[in-house]
Amino acid sequence: MQRFLAVLMMASVIALPLPLRAETLFLTLDPQHTHVMFSVMHLGLARTHGTFDKVEGRAVVDRNRPESAVVEVSIDVASLDSGLDARDANLMGGSWFDAEDHPRMNFVATGFDPSGESAGLLTGDLTLRGVTRPVTLDVTYNGSAGDPFSSRKTRHGFTATGVIRRSDFGMDFGLDFVGDEITLTIDTEFLQDTDD
Repeated sequence: MQRFLAVLMMASVIALPLPLRAETLFLTLDPQHTHVMFSVMHLGLARTHGTFDKVEGRAVVDRNRPESAVVEVSIDVASLDSGLDARDANLMGGSWFDAEDHPRMNFVATGFDPSGESAGLLTGDLTLRGVTRPVTLDVTYNGSAGDPFSSRKTRHGFTATGVIRRSDFGMDFGLDFVGDEITLTIDTEFLQDTDD
């Protein structure tokens, strides 16, 4: 791999090293191979886990300036699945995600700081419930492979982890029984057209 490039997801969404032929790469997040997972402490006793199942995103990467990559990821809030329908319905309400007024959460990358050939810190702005706050994700590039169903596409895999505080986004209901810190884990694949 010649270069480590910043490109999600869930969140996400992230960074990758690529042997590039074109000056600019256009990458598309594969929603069928993207998992945005979260967990939060309940009563300080155990973590409750969930996922967001509808994610889309893209990245535009200049091979000569990977730190300036354009990365955008959007998540359908209503696709939340915590394994309990009644809890999911409650989380859509105004005390939590307020999905009726804010149906999507969005992430836009603002920078990347490599810490090795296949890892680094991705910074960006996360908008949730109409509030935008900076977030940082630890990103690992897992490698690349040809798409088994298309000889013209290459897949690039990433894992990203991070922690946000829900109260930073105005979601401060129930802090005495549901934790403030939300742990995020994003596993994703981006598709690159090999004609790029």
